[in-house]
Amino acid sequence: MNCRRPLFGVAFAVAIGLVRSSAFAALEASDTTWDGSQPPQGIYFYWYEPSFYTGFAPRTQDPQRVHVRLSRGNQVRVTVVLGDAELDAYLDDLLARRQVYQELIDAKVIELTTNKEYERFVEKLDSAGVADVVKNRGGVGPDSYRQKSVDIMRALNPQRIFRIKIPVDVLVQRWHAQLAALNAAAAASTAGQMDAANALLPGRMNLYHLPPELASALSRAVELTHSEKADSPAFREQAIAFLDRATAGRYRPRDGFVEAVEFTAIYPAGTIDSTTTYKGEKLPEFGVTGIWPLIPRTEGRGITGMVDYLSPNPGYGFITMLPYEHASGIVYNAFHNAGVRCGLGETPFLPSAWRKVMGVRDTRKAYQNLWIVSRGPTSHGCTRLGSGHMSEFRQIVPSESKVLEGMATFRNPPQCYDVFDIQGDDNPKVMGVQYYLAYKNRDHTPIKSYVTNHREPFYRWLYGDNINLAAVGQATLKQVPVCRFVGKKAEEAQTLSDMPLYEAPDAYESIQFYRIKPVAFDSPAGYELNRELRKVGAGHRLDRAKLLLK
Repeated sequence: MNCRRPLFGVAFAVAIGLVRSSAFAALEASDTTWDGSQPPQGIYFYWYEPSFYTGFAPRTQDPQRVHVRLSRGNQVRVTVVLGDAELDAYLDDLLARRQVYQELIDAKVIELTTNKEYERFVEKLDSAGVADVVKNRGGVGPDSYRQKSVDIMRALNPQRIFRIKIPVDVLVQRWHAQLAALNAAAAASTAGQMDAANALLPGRMNLYHLPPELASALSRAVELTHSEKADSPAFREQAIAFLDRATAGRYRPRDGFVEAVEFTAIYPAGTIDSTTTYKGEKLPEFGVTGIWPLIPRTEGRGITGMVDYLSPNPGYGFITMLPYEHASGIVYNAFHNAGVRCGLGETPFLPSAWRKVMGVRDTRKAYQNLWIVSRGPTSHGCTRLGSGHMSEFRQIVPSESKVLEGMATFRNPPQCYDVFDIQGDDNPKVMGVQYYLAYKNRDHTPIKSYVTNHREPFYRWLYGDNINLAAVGQATLKQVPVCRFVGKKAEEAQTLSDMPLYEAPDAYESIQFYRIKPVAFDSPAGYELNRELRKVGAGHRLDRAKLLLK
């Protein structure tokens, strides 16, 4: 077992907020039967083998550009602010991955098995004309090439690419009013300073401590609100300079607007198999909350010494784990894949329509297992994502383990929602995802479904009476506690009312299974190949020896 509640865990305070008594209590359901009329959201397979990512998410080599947040609703949001380096590298990275995959196949280092996601990957790249755009790069200017990269990225990642364009005047005027309203106590408190600093660009600053230069700049901005109007050059200059310092230039004022291109994925997540009580209502517990940086795995049964650890326990599918907490001994809590398989002949709650599915590479052989993540209490202490989503998460973050060390991940208190202006249109929403599967497991074996997989009863189970149900895109949450991060701690900050629920489509999970021919896939050489294959891209010097290509 690799995941467990720590022996010396970090206690979190259940903050006081506004939650009404529920006619529909969260985590209670009368109907637990799953409907098999739609295909399951997951990955079919025969048995455990290594895999590589065949989706189209961009990668950044800058950990400061990635925001990772676990929140109420049991989902993890991963937002990446894409700068010039990421946009310049995106198409090259796609072609580099294709080239390396194909070279491994041609050299008979690997043999594709189980599914045909690699063929789908190649077909999508050809349909998008990626190779032609890269070939003709010299004939267009940098801005035109980056725009073409964004267009292709958007086509390959529907509803996950957002061009942010926010008027600078709106930000400056709003910040002036908020700073001017600060009383002396708030201005002197750490929490008040964090709120004030993050208010300049809500949801995108994500500051949890203020270095001396930022604290000084914030104090100067507060002083200016008492002597300068919001539209004064002095205050405007101070606000823009603060934004630039606080975000290291990730959000740039240009022609009167703060502009950025963002990739945002929202993944359903399994959390610790335990509940907590908030104002009399049961909610899924998160184990630990606050800021948890990624850490290297220094103990374990596999190869250790890196953040991007591969467990030799086949239950984790030989898919990267990203640990954030050392619990005890060889036990770490981490972001990892679904962690359990649903055996098609032995999982009692699976619909009959999901049990008999023929393979796509070998059409004569039926699949034996299904990977689906449980969006609810399910883990010994880790944060579980779908196996394809975990592979994508590894693709998004920097290649090198040393760069991953210390990358912050944000974990809300269990009652706190993730409110984010995902489209940059001054219309913040509660983050959610269209995924309605939750089940309990024991000893890595799924044993029962928590609730039926229809949207309305699932949301009643997940949110209780706190949701006003309507069509997708029109539902609202009644009372929405949100949190702040101060130092390494998360605490409830305020409660919003009647907030719209943003329901991201559940992202397609795309991984390609393979067999390594020269060595055993679960040997040290096999693990090294598996790990190296997940690092391909600009900014990483490929180790061909680890790929068994020389």
